[in-house]
Amino acid sequence: MPEPVCVRCGGPVGLTVDVPAWHCPTHGEVEPLHAPLPAEHYHLRDVASSSAVPVWIPLPLPVGWAVSGVRRTGGTGPARAVAVSYTGPGLAARTAEMVIVAEEPGVGLGAQYAGIVGTDPGPEITGLPRDTAVTAGGHPTSLWSLPVSDRSAYVGEAAGCWLWIITWPVTEWMVVHDGLALHDLRVVDIRTRLGEVPVSALTPRLSLDPPR
Repeated sequence: MPEPVCVRCGGPVGLTVDVPAWHCPTHGEVEPLHAPLPAEHYHLRDVASSSAVPVWIPLPLPVGWAVSGVRRTGGTGPARAVAVSYTGPGLAARTAEMVIVAEEPGVGLGAQYAGIVGTDPGPEITGLPRDTAVTAGGHPTSLWSLPVSDRSAYVGEAAGCWLWIITWPVTEWMVVHDGLALHDLRVVDIRTRLGEVPVSALTPRLSLDPPR
């Protein structure tokens, strides 16, 4: 099994002797980020059963889309951030990809996939009108668009955590505006519906580790 890496730069991390925390030489104390896992249903169940944050999945998935992988942070405790990837037919491109991240503030996994510096959305979004909304856990959830150019990136708050939705290529932002209904796989009744969720091969997109 590959060793975990820094959630912010993809570099090596290690446990300190005196404090049970993971440290990166560049970013100090960080959450360790584990290798991406294929989208087999048992991987999704395992991640959901050991997560402190929602594991969001759209139900139903957009037509033709499938889950294409899952990635989590965390040491011996529950995951503080989880990313689930999806692949499907685009409206402007032949193939589109989407990553949905739930995380506690200060972790930085969502910022990694969104391609922004730092760990959390900047204060500039608070003064902007919402760009769109999804339903997350049965609640209407506002999302704000972030100023990135090579992908679309949206962020909001749901269940006390950041909710990030990132799509590639940038032209495929429309899927986020298509009335997504996100459900948390930690809920037992939702996990029983995994049999109706199509899966595909593990996407390289989850391995995206831009420098921070």
